[in-house]
Order: sequence, then structure tokens, then C-alpha cells
Amino acid sequence: MRLIWICLTEFNKRGRTYMYAAGIDIGTTSICCVIADTNTGAKVNVLEKPNDAALPSLNGWDRTQDTDRIVEVVEGIIGELAAGWGSVGAIGISCQMHGMLYVDVHGRAVSPLFTWQDRRGDLLFNESMTYAAYMQEKTGYALASGYGLVTHFYHMHHQLVPPEAVYLCTIGDYVAMRLCGLSVPQIDASNAASFGLFDLAAGQFDLAKIEELGMNPGMLPPVAGAEAAAGMTKDGKLVACAIGDNQASFLGSVPSLEQSMLVNIGTGAQISVYSETPEADPGAEIRPFPGGGYLLVGASLGGGKTYALLEALFREICESFADAPPASRSFYERMNELAEEALREDEPPLRVSAHFFGSRQNPDLTGAISGINDRNFTARQLILGFLAGMADELLGFAESFPERLRSRITTVAASGNGVRKNRVMQQLLHAKLGHPVYLSAIEEEAALGAALFAGVMGRLFPDRSAAISCFQRSEANDA
Repeated sequence: MRLIWICLTEFNKRGRTYMYAAGIDIGTTSICCVIADTNTGAKVNVLEKPNDAALPSLNGWDRTQDTDRIVEVVEGIIGELAAGWGSVGAIGISCQMHGMLYVDVHGRAVSPLFTWQDRRGDLLFNESMTYAAYMQEKTGYALASGYGLVTHFYHMHHQLVPPEAVYLCTIGDYVAMRLCGLSVPQIDASNAASFGLFDLAAGQFDLAKIEELGMNPGMLPPVAGAEAAAGMTKDGKLVACAIGDNQASFLGSVPSLEQSMLVNIGTGAQISVYSETPEADPGAEIRPFPGGGYLLVGASLGGGKTYALLEALFREICESFADAPPASRSFYERMNELAEEALREDEPPLRVSAHFFGSRQNPDLTGAISGINDRNFTARQLILGFLAGMADELLGFAESFPERLRSRITTVAASGNGVRKNRVMQQLLHAKLGHPVYLSAIEEEAALGAALFAGVMGRLFPDRSAAISCFQRSEANDA
């Protein structure tokens, strides 16, 4: 790491002044890059492309993406942002957590990306237990399908580990390797913990438990220290180690590290608070936070997927009963309008349990709709019930956060299109939590958070709080 600082300093001495930090977010459905001015906090440029790397499912439970296609999209985005790229001094990367891929001795991918949505860990390991459940009982660690080491354990038992594989890593680690020309991945603790079997106290993988399960710990990437970077690009830009998208969204969304609660609703959904110590009741995940500390997280498998499920139902109804198929445009805008109408009605609410995709603890959990009568059995109230059920599921996780953390919260930060583009969800959160809802000045929160982290790593900011203060300039929205 010291060599990287020396290189960056010397490069600046030769007359180049870096003012910008770039953040690349590799999401499940899109890939985005934000370039931000570290002097003013202004967004210099942003470019988002679809993540079109999804591979056809060979089974009902596998979810994979083409790793090199993802790299092509990232490189294409950088090429299109060439005008401002010369002033970028540090590059951050955030990525979809839990997923993993294999690389060879040259640092090249020899497998697809097995994403966080992959369900092979829910298949039966023996007559009574899934792979994830067996590993959890054997080790005592909370594990779920989609976690990198659960996927790897399944592959090991079915001889599916590529013979050329030397390391496993996240897609963010792989992109960092390609940007820097490296052959050995480094993994930040925020992503390492998402693989599972990670000792929070030690800040390292639990090698003894991994060996006990018959896995080779030598395939795990080295866990980077808090001050470590992945490397340097050929043109002298520092590349920070990739961080988890949940942590990146937190950094890019909140007006204060300690006094904010983040509600993120995208494809999935999470509710998070920052903690200096790793303590929480059962039901909350404790995730390492980039630069130190922890993020306490309640994670739903539904979120935006739950709303998409309802949108698909309305689309099917229209296609089944209308004389002509509906317009190809999304129904979401109209659904949001109907939800606002329902909010103004004096009707008993529908009660929706939004566990339509199960939970990490219980994949067989199902959703439910109750409280139906002849007055509220309408499309408007059903939409409102779904939104309220999504909010209630997340707020239920918040009960597992220590009271000392909940009591210091003054603002609910919101990120993801499931909140940002839905005024009713904002109003529900405001009413249920009693705090103003804050929308980040820059919509691409995870990419912004990655840029913020890279700026701190590249010493463009003295610390995380200074970076947050620089970038967050919009006013809280009281919904």
C-alpha cells in the first residue's frame, strides 16, 4: 500500500492534479459509473448501461452471468467517459454481494459469475438438509443459498470446480484485477463476509471451519487490510478494493454516518445502520464496513422483486381480458398513482405479508394477504397493501438493531428506485419511523459510495465523514 501512495504522489508531482473520484457499481441488472468532483461534491458525469450478461438458466435454480461480458461493459463505459477520465485520481468499485466466480493462475475467469440469486444451496445435501442448512449446522455460522462459499461447497461435492481454478473472488475483485493487470485477487472484508464462514472478530475467513467442510482454504483470496488498495492502473490511478454494494449504498446515501438509517429497495431490499461494534440481536446480519466499523443489516429477498410480481399480475390480467394487449410501457407509474389514491381513502387496509420469495432463514416461507372485505378488495388497496407489507418486512428487521443505535437515528436515508421513484413508499417510511426521509443529491448511490470510498483511500478526503459532507448537499425531504 505504501508503494501505491508513493506512485500516486510522484505522479501528481509531475504536474497532474487529480480532482475527481470515480465509482463503478456492478449491479445485478445494470452497471453504472459516476465521476464526482472531490472539491465541490458535484457530479461531473454519470453513465449507466444494462447488465446484459445474464446467461440462460440450465436449471430452475441457477442464476449466472458472463464475467467477461461484464468487464466489456465496464471498459465500454470508461471509454465513453474519456473526457473526464484524465482527472480521475482514484477509482472505487461496488458490486453485488455474495456472488462468486473462479479465476486461474493468470487472473482470468474460468467460470461464470454465480450471483447472489443462485439457489443451488437450497437443494438437498442429504435426505433432510439443504447444502446451506448442513453447512450452518456443521459450522454454527449463518449461511444461505447464494453465499459464495455455499455455492463453492456445492460445486466441490459435484466435481464442478473448474480444474484451472486457483482462486475464487467477487465480480468486483475481478474487475479490479482487470483494471490493474493483476493475477491475484484481493477481497475487502465487506465482500469477504458475504461469502460466509467469516470470523468478524479476526477479520478473516474461519480457515478451520472451511477445512472441516473439506474445502481448500488456499482458494480463498487474501483479505485486504483497512488501508490496502487493489492496485494502480497503467495511467497511475489508484483502484480501491471492491466493496459490497450495500455498504457502498450506505456511504453514497446518508447525510451522517452515525445518525442515519438507510432503507434501500432495488431488486432486493435492505435496512441498515452503522455501528462501531459488532452487536445485534438474531435476525440482523453484521457486515464489516469499509474503513472500519460495521453495518447492521436486515435483508429481504423480495424488495423490488415483490413489486415486480404484482406488476406482472396486472399485466397478465390485462392481456387475458382486454381485447388488445396493453402497451409495452411499464405499469409501475400507474400503480404508483393508484397507491396514492388508496392512501387518501378511508378504508381498512389490506394486510400483506410480503415473503413471496421466502427469507434467508426460511426459504420455504410464503406470502399472505389478509383483512379482505367488500370495500378494500380493489387494485388500489392491493397495491398499497403490497407497499406497506414491503415496508413492514424491512422495519421488522430494525427491531434487531440495538436500542442505543436506533435512539440516535435522526434521518431515514432512502436509496434505490423502489423508494426514490415511489412517493407512497417514502410517505409510509416517514409515517412508520417518524423521521424525515432523505434522498441523496446523486441518484446512483452505490456508485457514488464507491467513489467516496476511493476518494478516502486515495487521500482526496481526510476521512469518510469529510467525504460524506462534501457529496451530500441536498435537503431532507419530509415526504
